[in-house]
Amino acid sequence: MRLYILSLVLLSGLLLSLAPAAQAAKKHRAAAKAVDSGSEEIPPFNWNLAATGFIEMFTERNREIESAEPNRFFPGSVAFAVGKIDADGHFLMLKCYSVSDTCGNKRDALEEHMVYTTLLEVVRTKVPKDQLYNMRTWELTPLGEKYMEKLRKRYPDLPTRLARLVKSSFARKS
Repeated sequence: MRLYILSLVLLSGLLLSLAPAAQAAKKHRAAAKAVDSGSEEIPPFNWNLAATGFIEMFTERNREIESAEPNRFFPGSVAFAVGKIDADGHFLMLKCYSVSDTCGNKRDALEEHMVYTTLLEVVRTKVPKDQLYNMRTWELTPLGEKYMEKLRKRYPDLPTRLARLVKSSFARKS
């Protein structure tokens, strides 16, 4: 009988000592949610699942680039998918009709638009995707820029993660 009473006392003491730890854990989770102010607009998501979706969607966008008509992304230009990452780290080629030096800058901008809109497409958001970027030119809207900033804060290594995903999408084709 004494053993039974002793075990009940120990068990109740153990349960009471765990209660403050559970309350502290709840406070910690609430503090973490408060720190991530973007969680209202971009709910938490599984990065591995988003990465798989990104690779699929990025491959489709590469096909879309190949079938895009001239002047779709920038006036006086035609975009082509290279099909791999070249020695300079580019995966798109842009031919410009004029002989201006801005063609390289436009290519960089188009590559950035393609990567960011692909990410925004696979991440759950509280607003429709057409409010985040122009569906035709893939240029981010101010709200899309705001969402990307929230994702950069949530994932400080976001550029590295995206570079790996782009590389993975081309490696999968080989």
